[in-house]
Amino acid sequence: MNYLFEWHPLSLSLPFTKSQSFEVSYEPYIWQTTTPANAHLNQEEIEQYLQEIDAWERLRGLVVIKDGKIVIEKYQKGATRYSAFNVHSVTKSITSGLTGLAIQEGYLSSEDEKVMPYFPEYQQGASANLKEKLTVAHLLSMRGGFTGWDGPQNAEQVILDEKVSESKIGQEFKYFTGSHMVLSAMLAKASKATTKDFAEEKLFKPLGIRCGFWRKVDGYYAGGDETYFTARDLARFGELYLTKGKVNGVQLLDSSWVEKSFANYTTESKAFRTLNCYQEVGYGFSWWLLNHNGNTVYTARGKGGQYLLIIPEQKVIAVILQEWNLQKDFKKENAYLCKLLSLITTESIGTTNNVAHK
Repeated sequence: MNYLFEWHPLSLSLPFTKSQSFEVSYEPYIWQTTTPANAHLNQEEIEQYLQEIDAWERLRGLVVIKDGKIVIEKYQKGATRYSAFNVHSVTKSITSGLTGLAIQEGYLSSEDEKVMPYFPEYQQGASANLKEKLTVAHLLSMRGGFTGWDGPQNAEQVILDEKVSESKIGQEFKYFTGSHMVLSAMLAKASKATTKDFAEEKLFKPLGIRCGFWRKVDGYYAGGDETYFTARDLARFGELYLTKGKVNGVQLLDSSWVEKSFANYTTESKAFRTLNCYQEVGYGFSWWLLNHNGNTVYTARGKGGQYLLIIPEQKVIAVILQEWNLQKDFKKENAYLCKLLSLITTESIGTTNNVAHK
């Protein structure tokens, strides 16, 4: 039944517990490469780090881009640059980018546009009426006032069945994947194209990347999870935000949308955590804001340890892909992440020109 409902690519073999990845038949985005030393990073320490993370059991792909060039690229446990992984909630940040493009194209008026007029078929009952205040911005910033748990929902379920607290709409942060299921449906209705088709035409093709697979849920492509990307292609999406929306000198995504996406709409929340070397300090338009030793790290993050990290001050993008359905060793994995952040945010004149690829 999963196949019928497009849960997984048809090429992914059973059992599903073995892997959540598959090999794509196309060439992922082709980056220029350089050595860490040429990028003013510590070559020796990075090469030692690449040996250490052989023990990172769930790690499958690590790519670091600095100044537009790959300085670190490592795959393990059979993964390659052609391996497309389920990036889960990283999808939310992609949906956020598509929302900005839909506003540029005139399909949506602004982030302040109301949600419910797009769903006349669901405007019935008290639950739907309570959602009349909901805007696109509320959904993007996880301030929709939803009171239920963060589970698998489709747009119809969110609008008809999920409860909201009117007093919390626009006021309180609560992570809720259903918000982006509704956003995807809005994008499809506004553009009169599927979210996937809209993404391919307006985002993926201009970036020179492809989505390996995108799950469909009750007629709409999932806006909050279940997309598959290679590490190189996902890094290219991150570069769009690092360059404030420019692609090859052309303003693909309005710079003001990047600024709005990286703005902090929730400065305090009981849901935010301090994790060893970094702290969760806010949430933008579907981007997490982290503080690492005074540096702001903008993060698209997915279940099971999928990361797209953007560090503007160092002009760095990092992608981490993990096998989400294997047992997690959070303490050990977070230590590896912290060491990586330290290595890529500390400039040092290298003494060797060996490429740190493996």
